[in-house]
Amino acid sequence: LQDATRTLIKLRYGDFPQTATPYRIKLDLEFQSTIPDFETKGKDGTIVIELAPISLIPYSVYNFLEIARTWKNGAFHRNAGHVLQAIARSDVKQSMPFQEYSKEYPHKKYTVGYAGRPSGPEFYLSIQDNSKNHGPGSQQDHNPYEADCIIGTIVQGVDDGTVARIHTMPGKEFLNDKKKWVLIRRMHIVVPKGDGGSEGEYVEFSSSPAVIPDN
Repeated sequence: LQDATRTLIKLRYGDFPQTATPYRIKLDLEFQSTIPDFETKGKDGTIVIELAPISLIPYSVYNFLEIARTWKNGAFHRNAGHVLQAIARSDVKQSMPFQEYSKEYPHKKYTVGYAGRPSGPEFYLSIQDNSKNHGPGSQQDHNPYEADCIIGTIVQGVDDGTVARIHTMPGKEFLNDKKKWVLIRRMHIVVPKGDGGSEGEYVEFSSSPAVIPDN
């Protein structure tokens, strides 16, 4: 399955042999008026996730590319001490078929993983090192190998304070009041320009609709 998925990713989203981690997802966020600094910083925010190498976890990457390509709506609705968890509504409605994980890509701080066992399609941002909390054997004593599936690493949104701002959602853990959520309005798939040889240059491959329903 992993070998077939690597081939499918290259056929559907492009092959970039010059770059180990060519696929990125840009999230357009909307902070609502309940966020404490709304008056000074407004509603807009952006996070960019660099997806993990497909040599390690191809199905997790493919699944998130499909989530982004068919994105409808979603929001960060859980404000925990270790993660910021998001609802994900797209054409991908099923969990991962297996708990894909690589010890070479652990759940370090500012990585992104799929929530639940089986994992997904909800996902979370790790705001601390969760290698033990979500790594092998973390939630089942009888299975020392199973871990949460991992997606990638945040490469934009940490230094500018966007991730920290999400963490200021009013309340802790799962928030029942939707007015307190941070909305994910759109997702964009971006890939290296040309054959990937121009380091640092990315172009948009596809994006979700500009106008999406709130429900």
